[in-house]
Amino acid sequence: MQRMIKFELKRSFKNRLFLISLLISLALVTWYSIERIPYCVQLNSEFLNDENLMGFFEISYTNWIGSHNIYLQQNIFYMAIPILATLPFGSSFYDDINRGYARNVCVRAKKKYYLVAKYIAVFVSGGCVVAIPMVLSFLISSIFLPTMLPEASYTFTNIYPAYKWADLFYVQPLLYTSIYIFITFLFSGVTASLSLFITFFLNRKFVTFVFPFFIYIFSSFCLEMLGFDAYSIRNLVTTTSESGTTFSVTILFLIFFCLSFFPYYFIGAKKDVF
Repeated sequence: MQRMIKFELKRSFKNRLFLISLLISLALVTWYSIERIPYCVQLNSEFLNDENLMGFFEISYTNWIGSHNIYLQQNIFYMAIPILATLPFGSSFYDDINRGYARNVCVRAKKKYYLVAKYIAVFVSGGCVVAIPMVLSFLISSIFLPTMLPEASYTFTNIYPAYKWADLFYVQPLLYTSIYIFITFLFSGVTASLSLFITFFLNRKFVTFVFPFFIYIFSSFCLEMLGFDAYSIRNLVTTTSESGTTFSVTILFLIFFCLSFFPYYFIGAKKDVF
């Protein structure tokens, strides 16, 4: 099984669609950095020369692509997460079945090993293709801007006491940033994995791309409309959201994991579908 997991991971990372998705993510990060970082550097220069009346440094923790959800590039990035995450390997299960690859693999190895390996590969590649650009964005910000503790009194910090884990942000901002990147990795991975079980029900390749996006957007919209903002994925992965707790993050992830893994695994293991 370990060998199969390694092989599926290799397939997921060494393919054209992973590169395309990563380049799109990096393009958004580059666009954001080019537009935002020079402006922040200028503000800091004015502050050092006593020309900035705001009296605060613009720092790396508040000026990377995941630090807010108020700029165009950030909105596009968070909206595109399900597409970016699914693109690398989400349709591979469909392709494996229709090309006979899955049947050949399951002749030589246990089907359940293949199913688990496929899930892990889709999950990890989907999470990495979103998380890697986020890490890069933070590193770019850290190169050009000070990496220092945020000032709670600075209006444009945009992380208010009501926001989840706000206390941690002002004491351990690097840990806070790492947690958000990790959460985004998890939800990107589990969203991409929704493309697996839908393959059993709708035999159309484009559905494997559209379905995770639909669930991501539709569930967020419905939960927010019903007043359950704390359980909206869109709110949970963004730092500038008043909604969400550690409990709601954990519960929603477990729900999405169960929905994406168990139907896919048990249908695939019990039925002769390939």
